[in-house]
Amino acid sequence: MIEDTFNMHSKWTLGLLRSCRLSFVRTSLVLLVTSSFLYFNLFVFEGVPVMLGDDQVFFWMDAQRMLLGERPYIDFFQYTPPGTDLLFLTAFKLFGPRTWVLNAMVLALGTALCWVCFRLANQVLPHRQALLATLLYLVLIFSKALNATHHWFSVLAVMCAVLILMRQSSRPRVLLSGALLGVAAFFTQTHGIAAALGLSALLACEQLLAKRNWRTFFANPALLILAFALSLLALNAHFIASAGARNLWYEQVVYVHRYAPRLWDIPNLGLPASPSWHTLTLVAQQVFVYLMLPLVYALTLLRFRKKSNGPPHWGCRKLLLLSVVGIVLILEVAISPNWLRVYAVSMPGIILFVWFVQRLGKSRRYLIPVLYCGVAFLALRQLWSRHHQDYIICELPAGRTAALPQTCDELLWIARHTKPGDFFFQADWPGMYVPLALRNPLYLDTVGTNQQTRPEHVDLAIRQLEERKVRYVLWSRRLDNPDSVRDPANPLAPLKAYLLSGYDPVEDFPGPEELWQRK
Repeated sequence: MIEDTFNMHSKWTLGLLRSCRLSFVRTSLVLLVTSSFLYFNLFVFEGVPVMLGDDQVFFWMDAQRMLLGERPYIDFFQYTPPGTDLLFLTAFKLFGPRTWVLNAMVLALGTALCWVCFRLANQVLPHRQALLATLLYLVLIFSKALNATHHWFSVLAVMCAVLILMRQSSRPRVLLSGALLGVAAFFTQTHGIAAALGLSALLACEQLLAKRNWRTFFANPALLILAFALSLLALNAHFIASAGARNLWYEQVVYVHRYAPRLWDIPNLGLPASPSWHTLTLVAQQVFVYLMLPLVYALTLLRFRKKSNGPPHWGCRKLLLLSVVGIVLILEVAISPNWLRVYAVSMPGIILFVWFVQRLGKSRRYLIPVLYCGVAFLALRQLWSRHHQDYIICELPAGRTAALPQTCDELLWIARHTKPGDFFFQADWPGMYVPLALRNPLYLDTVGTNQQTRPEHVDLAIRQLEERKVRYVLWSRRLDNPDSVRDPANPLAPLKAYLLSGYDPVEDFPGPEELWQRK
């Protein structure tokens, strides 16, 4: 009897070890494939980083300013929480403000997101379909952006919180999940709040369907919200002490509510205004994601609607977790949608899409290989396009960088006429500060012709340009409206008038930018 029991436990232990080893091998393979694909998108031959752009450049600049001792909300403008700034600041302190560090951050972020996607997909899908969901997310979603902006970091924390709640809703797990949602709100305030509300409502419904008493009904949601609030407060404590709670409230809440773009301000919901044959594949991908996400969430809720008269079984509960988080995130970004925000919150929808595909019966035997082939085609097409650009290797203060000829010429011209540490104002876009090791002299990050650039900020910008005797201003013709100097409705009219009176144009670069030098 004892021998039989020992043999049974030995077989169970060996089976568990084999399962763990197999899971480790599969996860390692996913990480290897993911990181390799991202590496070849972010670096060209000899390991030279490709010059990146998009919204992440704002956080590069903020981290550079913090590295030089400046403070967010006091010395420079910031209307998002400082989490992304601090991550780039940490990387700069460890490795220096180098261009390869910027690309390595994108690689690490994408690999982490794909790891979480694979782990979540494994909760509701067989391994092969979980791999398909991860590859779809990698190729169709993240690699299109290659943008380490605050949305992705926030969603990473949200999906880690969901992963923790997948197995069970014990109190330690609820507390840890709530703390991670506080971390999410430290990167993007609205993502963390929306996910916290959605998950707390789901936890409350679980207790209601299980017919627990009222104390138990409120326990888990209250714990999650408490952990969320304490985590967010702890992370913001330093900035509340240095900048003041009122200042943080104005820039992160009041300013965003009053002046951030809304749905009706964004043409074509973020789609290209004039799609062409060259952009047809990209537009088709965007339209697919835009239509797929609400459809799979609606189908998931309808599928389990009839099962709502009792506690959901375990597989159904996992799907509901993904659906609820996906729905609240997509509703939150619908206030101000563009393709980047929609893509950033699409992970739950991608997993649920593959779940529906693998439940199609006989059709899945053909559809799943087709999806694998489609992912492979898009991946190869993207790599081919990336490595067949006319890159020029630029020797910049932040290191060797591969850039397109027009960008490289502009960077090298400015590098020859400035030195690291100089004040330099790039009016329309802050992409040159880190590559050229130049400093933004203003409280503002950029200026624009919309309501986000406030008149009081323009007045401050003029004073700071004058006080710091800024030698060069890189202006963009996109900022010029007809009669811009005389039009009182244009917030940049005083700044352009100051530029005309105190600066002379010295270089007209191809494209919209022109360089002005102090007289």
